[in-house]
Amino acid sequence: MSPSSVTPVSTSHSVINGLMKTQSNYADSRYLTIDGKDYPVSENSARVVINKAKNAPELVADIFDGKGKVAVPGYKVMLMARTNSVAVEARKLDNGKVIDNRMIHRGSKSLVGIPVVNGQAKLDQAQLLDFDIIYDDLTKVVAEGEVVKPRGTKLTKAETPITNKKVVVHSLTLPNIASGESAGGGVNFEASATVDGKVVKTGANSAFNIFYTATSDNARGF
Repeated sequence: MSPSSVTPVSTSHSVINGLMKTQSNYADSRYLTIDGKDYPVSENSARVVINKAKNAPELVADIFDGKGKVAVPGYKVMLMARTNSVAVEARKLDNGKVIDNRMIHRGSKSLVGIPVVNGQAKLDQAQLLDFDIIYDDLTKVVAEGEVVKPRGTKLTKAETPITNKKVVVHSLTLPNIASGESAGGGVNFEASATVDGKVVKTGANSAFNIFYTATSDNARGF
């Protein structure tokens, strides 16, 4: 089965009076709660590994990476709901390149595996492969002399037990990967897990504010 033979999601458009319009119907909502306490998040983003041709998601041989009972071919997508601040051109990499410094104050990362059966992506069989949560103190304001709040605290540390992982993906639409779109598309999903005894719920019904892509040789987090 080749990636070109697989239709993972809707990417259709319509033209009305000379203007293009996506046919998706996403709202503008996203959420994160920890033991029932609301942690407001303002952005919904996604990250996928794309194929060598850079025109479609990469179809992996096993979304479970050998950790399941059987190999399940499919796609992997990282869904993020978060609140963050960006310091423009404030971070210098080891190679000398200067990039923006994005500071995550609170949010979730849900690594979702979507099985592909007979060339069809099965959203109703989606699996929550990994779950990452960051939170902060909502009562604290920006410190005097600072312009942004500090990064949040990681709830899901390496030794932290994570159980009861669940995800429901109602809809997933990717932007136009081939043309290089870095926003658009969207998702309607709900994910939850018990993290160190705390019930964590997150989700979104929203277009993607930012859409990241990565290649298989640089797929950190997947």
